[in-house]
Amino acid sequence: MRLVLDCDPGNGVPGANIDDGLALGLALRSPEVELAAVTVVAGNVAVDRGVSCALEVLEAAGATAVPVHRGAGRPLVADPADWRARLDARRDDPAARSLWQGVSAADPSPTARAHRLPAARALVDIVDAAPGEVTVVAVGPLTNVATAMLIDPGWSAKVAQLVVMGGAFNVPDVLQELNTGYDPEAAHLVLASRAPVLLIPLDVTRHTVLRLADVDRLDRAGTRLATYLGRTVRPWVSWLAERFGADGCPLHDPLALAAVLDPEVVTTRQACADVELTGSLTRGRTVSWVPAEAMAAGLRLPDLRPVRIADSVDHDRFLTLLLERLTG
Repeated sequence: MRLVLDCDPGNGVPGANIDDGLALGLALRSPEVELAAVTVVAGNVAVDRGVSCALEVLEAAGATAVPVHRGAGRPLVADPADWRARLDARRDDPAARSLWQGVSAADPSPTARAHRLPAARALVDIVDAAPGEVTVVAVGPLTNVATAMLIDPGWSAKVAQLVVMGGAFNVPDVLQELNTGYDPEAAHLVLASRAPVLLIPLDVTRHTVLRLADVDRLDRAGTRLATYLGRTVRPWVSWLAERFGADGCPLHDPLALAAVLDPEVVTTRQACADVELTGSLTRGRTVSWVPAEAMAAGLRLPDLRPVRIADSVDHDRFLTLLLERLTG
């Protein structure tokens, strides 16, 4: 399976989510995957920091031949200042700085460099070179993917599958999920395309969890990659416990990759989906509907192609797959 991972990794960065690093590790430790490239977008962290984080994971895995492409540093249209202020404030949290003290903060060897080709152009070239054969797993804001679609209007019909971690349909108090909220215009463009989309929303990823006992398994595995992942994941799990009383961390991005490796880890439903682009309370929010069943008096529903939306997860099956691959 030829695959591109489009991501916004923050492994080693105080207060930054580490699930992209786990997803990348899972891809690298899955023998059925040929990882053609890693493309990086701004979101969880600024894009240059994300590039360094991706290079660091690849170095720990001994996979430096996989190219890393720097992508969009800001959304297509939106001003990212509010999101950046919210996310970057975590870096200055005293508890975060204490927990991440001594943890690698994205400083790969001087020989590690991003590929000169921009991420969107790489996505176009890789898919165009093998139409119908490349799966793209996008686990950050969709700016790079949307830009690829703008560069090549036929791109969405050439990708074998586009798996997107993003959105939240029925999660109390979540008005915006990060990936769709950070760049709503890009998410709208992708969901309105002809691409065969599998959407992995927060509704299912929040039912996954990695606990400190699972991190211990990574430490005991003894491989360089597992040790690195354990070292960078542990402070995130501990920080969530201190700040929110959480018993572990959700595995948003690894679930998107696992749904490609083993489709039975999730069940899905078919529906149209889009992102609200206006509204003081709803901008960036995902909405889904089945045209034949939708109660929509007075609304002009767009004529969109249905996508598959994950609606449940087999957590035990998923976690077993993840930990066996990462510790094997």
